[in-house]
Amino acid sequence: MRARVVIYNRQTQALLLIHRLKDGRDYWVVPGGGAKGQETPIETAIREVREELQIELTTKDLHPLFVLQEQECEVFFCAQSLQVTTPEISGEEQERSSLTNIYLPTWIKISQLPQLNLMPPQAKLKISEYFKN
Repeated sequence: MRARVVIYNRQTQALLLIHRLKDGRDYWVVPGGGAKGQETPIETAIREVREELQIELTTKDLHPLFVLQEQECEVFFCAQSLQVTTPEISGEEQERSSLTNIYLPTWIKISQLPQLNLMPPQAKLKISEYFKN
């Protein structure tokens, strides 16, 4: 099981995503990652965002968005943020970073979402639909 958090700033109408440049591939992902031990999806989401972006979330901050069942189950949450500065990548992602494996947190306007190569594509469709409302 994997858990991801769409971090949204209502004031700027932007989402905090991670731009990935890996072995010549150029794509975007929602912050998050795999569960450790018997973690619940919400526990995984909170830990992953803290480790990757140094952003502290609580269970009250997270709202379920959708679940994707592909190779493995991915649970997506949404959290609102007042933060406008862009955090630095940290944790395992920082350790794995290199010239051919880049993690770059970036605030992206919701209006720019259709132009992004957001992975997985099903997540892009569901996130776009959610923010149309």
